[in-house]
Amino acid sequence: MKVYIAPCGLGLGHIARCEPIARRLIEEGATVIFSTYLDGLQYAERKKFRTVETIPISFRVRPNGSVDFKRTASSSGFSLGVRRFLKQIRKEIRNIASFRPDVIISDSRASSIVAAKLLGVPTILLLNQFKVEIVKRPSNVKMSLFDRIFFFIANVFWMLVRTLLEGVWALSDLIIIPDFPLPCTISLGNLAIPKKYQNKVRLIGPIIEVKPDQLQSKEELRKKLGFSSNRNLVYAAVSGPRVERRYLANRLLEILRDSHSNYQIVLSKGEPSSEAYPKKYGDVTVYDWIDDLTQFELLKACDLLVCRAGHGIVTKALTFSKPLVLIPIPDQTEQYGNASRAVRLGVAEVIMQTELNEENLFKAVERILNSDIYGRRAQQVADITATLDATQTAIEVVKQLASRS
Repeated sequence: MKVYIAPCGLGLGHIARCEPIARRLIEEGATVIFSTYLDGLQYAERKKFRTVETIPISFRVRPNGSVDFKRTASSSGFSLGVRRFLKQIRKEIRNIASFRPDVIISDSRASSIVAAKLLGVPTILLLNQFKVEIVKRPSNVKMSLFDRIFFFIANVFWMLVRTLLEGVWALSDLIIIPDFPLPCTISLGNLAIPKKYQNKVRLIGPIIEVKPDQLQSKEELRKKLGFSSNRNLVYAAVSGPRVERRYLANRLLEILRDSHSNYQIVLSKGEPSSEAYPKKYGDVTVYDWIDDLTQFELLKACDLLVCRAGHGIVTKALTFSKPLVLIPIPDQTEQYGNASRAVRLGVAEVIMQTELNEENLFKAVERILNSDIYGRRAQQVADITATLDATQTAIEVVKQLASRS
């Protein structure tokens, strides 16, 4: 069996959740190739997967990581955006025709679905955001009359784009959602899948390569990793696209390095091209990169996770029953939705990036650690995951679809 996996290359969340599926497929004798770009390509190459590079599609961001809608529109406007999308489709058609897969897994990649449909290859869509929204207006920006007109037109135009995108998602043969079952679904507000497509939707649970019960105890892991069992351990795991990731990593390092808290703190900056050698700043341990096993060990060893509100890292933390302090990427509606949902489930506190400082960060940490409610509710969500094997479910779906080709 040959499987073509096409994850979105912005940040590492998409390719990271495709990785367990790919590894298990390879173990079972399948031939797997990744088609991706930017961070996703760098990650896949680091992990020694067979890869093909495709045309990148991205958006412009400001130095603080927030989306710059006007620069995105001016540099990647409608005509340029359409041309780039068509180039990506052509590239995907060439890649798919050359590899001749039995099935395609597209993680939030519309071009791969269109190419697969044109070539008659069965396709699985992996996603957690069916209804893609943009903000009505940018946060913390004083808007001129021109800006207000621009955003009004942009939102009207986006309604058309969103409708077209939802139509492309629906071209896939199956849609699998790597999230918790109701009532604990994190991406619930971002789904809104029409009833007419529900027959092809399967909610399979978070795709997590390592489960908590596969690791040593929390106490044993703390000893192994060099941390005390008598003090709280806070793990700050930075993820997301490069600019957004680096801004938060630098801001957290600035705050944590000079803080005088009573906590043991680990900061992972999430740089996949870097080596995993830590630096010490008092009680703060800083890694440019943490390998997969160490990340899971830290998740089990810590008491709380500080991170962006990306779907992958939130579901991973809750699988390990860890409450969260979430710092959504500014103007990123998907992360706003995830963060809002986590708060409603009682497993997280949220700090907007513009309000991120030492006082607000540690007040949020203390509210969580001084209450047993957050941890108890996080454990309730984790108990759901213990009964699921999302990776195996995905493998079975792949095999079923491939057998039809």
